[in-house]
Amino acid sequence: MTKTGTMVSVRLDPALAAALERHCAQTGATRSRVVQQSMAQYLVAQSGPTLGQLAEALLPPLPKRSSRSARASRAVPPSRQQRFRDYVRDKRHR
Repeated sequence: MTKTGTMVSVRLDPALAAALERHCAQTGATRSRVVQQSMAQYLVAQSGPTLGQLAEALLPPLPKRSSRSARASRAVPPSRQQRFRDYVRDKRHR
């Protein structure tokens, strides 16, 4: 069974249309595929997940500490942002 998508028509100014045609000729991509990818990137940039939401989804939660161990150890746990940076750094080195 084939999937059909919704047809959307847009008007492009001549310069943008020419740039799209040149890009498609150089890369071999179809106009439809380029527009689909562009729309997806735009929508993620406008309404996609935030860095904090990505960190919460990717990183395990911080372990719960009992009140006695919290008083005994004054070390500050790494922030969520620092844990995400460490995670990304580790992924890049793999």
